[in-house]
Amino acid sequence: MSPVGAAGRVRVPTFVYQVHDDVMTRPSDVQAVFDAIPGDVPKELSWIHGTTRRWDGYRHFQQEPGRILDWLARHSR
Repeated sequence: MSPVGAAGRVRVPTFVYQVHDDVMTRPSDVQAVFDAIPGDVPKELSWIHGTTRRWDGYRHFQQEPGRILDWLARHSR
């Protein structure tokens, strides 16, 4: 059920974000997915700190949209 294998087939710009201290997800697992995305694909990893609640990650870019808006501006066609 690991997404790491599938990540190796990604061919579109990819923005990965995760609550770093989420009690359900290990940072090393998220890092492994990010690292498996091919190096020639534009990619960025953003950690959300200061919380352990997954829900805060879902709301993060509503409260602080700058980083995701910059990413979308750079990678939209």
